[in-house]
Order: sequence, then structure tokens, then C-alpha cells
Amino acid sequence: MRLNFTDFESEALKDNPLGDLYRRKIAVLEPDNPEGKPLIVYLSGFLSSSIAMLNYDPFSEDMKTRLQRMISEGKSNGVIMVLPDTFTKMGGNQFLNSTAVGNYEDFIIEIIKYFSEKYNTDKVALMGKSSGGYGSMMIGIRHNEVKAIADHSGDAYFEYIYIPDFPTAIDRLRKFSSWREWLQNFWNKESKKRKDELTTLMILAMAAFYSPNGNDVDLPFDLDTGEIREDVWKRWLEKDPTRVVKNHFSELNKKNVIFIDVGRRDEYNIQYGSRILHSLLTKGGVPHIYEEFEGGHHDTAFRYEYSIAILEKYLNSAEN
Repeated sequence: MRLNFTDFESEALKDNPLGDLYRRKIAVLEPDNPEGKPLIVYLSGFLSSSIAMLNYDPFSEDMKTRLQRMISEGKSNGVIMVLPDTFTKMGGNQFLNSTAVGNYEDFIIEIIKYFSEKYNTDKVALMGKSSGGYGSMMIGIRHNEVKAIADHSGDAYFEYIYIPDFPTAIDRLRKFSSWREWLQNFWNKESKKRKDELTTLMILAMAAFYSPNGNDVDLPFDLDTGEIREDVWKRWLEKDPTRVVKNHFSELNKKNVIFIDVGRRDEYNIQYGSRILHSLLTKGGVPHIYEEFEGGHHDTAFRYEYSIAILEKYLNSAEN
């Protein structure tokens, strides 16, 4: 595998409201003779960047080592793995277009179009973990150029994932005059990894993607009383995959493969949303592969060997 870096100038991210970079670094892992081979765009989880998949890990494999080993063991004939940097001042990404953050769904489609043309392939998959799994499913639903989806522990059934963290975010945010002041205070801190601070950042980011109001953000709770604002919460639920897929069975039926997996002890309760998603797809007659494994939400990169092999198999075997 060859590792290349592209300095990608995105039209979709120009003039984004947070002032985040619109020229983004993209790492590409390229096999021998890459033209026409499956193209997989990997979307990272929250608080991370896809490029981090290249980092050395003494307890696991980085993405390049994993792909090389799969080829040497005959488990792969080679895929093109695209790892874009999608980090934002909100701490991560949900890969939706947001007036408060930027047009990150459009950015991913820009990437797909650019690399599809470069490698002369229409065998395109989105693959991701956690927020990246959510983004893979949500973008995959809406775009026909995405032929396959791998959703690892993607956010689903928001009631169980986010509401338990609302009190922490309320307690932190109510001490400031605005969410913008809190966010500036967060980035001014020397140490940014306190659990309550990261929890608050995550909830604020979700509001920025699920309930933006122009450049502002509508929070899903009252900061004085803690009462959930039902009108805003409804907007969040409209972006929950367990609600969204019900209206997109026909589009999902056209995918070459949909792969969903989750740990049975997921710390964010995503196993329940994944099971609901599996049940809905089954009832809707949408073919898919669903697996649960022993484990939680973290340290699950070993599962990528399964999804990459499945994506490659179905993208190569189906008529595109």
C-alpha cells in the first residue's frame, strides 16, 4: 500500500461559520494498480479525525498495516482507502450540512466525486465508526453514488444516547452568558480532556448539527430549569436514523450492501439503536448484514477487517 496526502480545497467549506479550514488534508492508501478498484471513504468518530487511523498503536493495527496484511493473507485484492480530516471547532463532525458549522455532507460528496474520477471507479462505499457510522448511514441514504455502507456503532435512537448527558451539559453551559462564550473558554483551556467538558462539547456539537438556527444554535433544553424543549428535541429526532430509514427503504434497497455492527456493551447505549435499525430494515425488506460482538464502544478497530472485506466483496461482485 502506498500512502499519499492530498491538500484538498473544498468549495463546500469556504466561508463556514466557525472559520474552520476549507483546505483539508486527505490521506489516501492506494494499492497496486488502483484504477477501478473499490473506493472506501472512512469517516471518523467524534473527537477524532480519519487521519488518526494512520497512528501507531501497539495494541492494534493502523489502517495501512491492516490493509497490507489483508492483501498478504488473501483476504483482499486491494481497496483505495480515503481518510479525510473533518475535525471542527465543535470537536468533531456529524457529517450533515449545518448553517452553524458548515456543509460537511457536501464536502464528503466533493471528495467522493474527486477520487471516483481520479481512480475511474464507481465502486464507492462510506464506512465509519460512531459519529462516522452515523454519517455513513445518513449520507449513504441520500446519495446514489454511495453504493455500499458500513456503519460501526453509529448514533441511533437518540433518547438513549444523548439525554443521559444533558444534565452535565446544562450544568456547564448555564455558567456562561452564551454557548459561544463557553466554547471560547473551552478552547482557551490548557487541558481540554476533562470528561464533563468533553461531554458538554459533544452535546453542543450535536445541537449545532441537529438544531442550528442560522449561525446560532438552539439548545434542546432550558438552561434554567433543565426542561427539554420539545420543539427543538423534535428537530433532533428528525435526524435520528431510526426515524429517517422508514422513508428511504427504496433507496436503501438499491445499495450493494449495508453492514451494521455494534458491541453488546456499548457505553453510549448504541446497541439499542442498532437493534432498532436492524429491525426496521428487516421489516422494510432491506437486505443488510447485522452483527453484534462482545465489546463496548471503544477499541473496536479490529472489526474493520470484517467490514472492509464485505464492502470489497459486494462492490466487486455487483453490477454497478
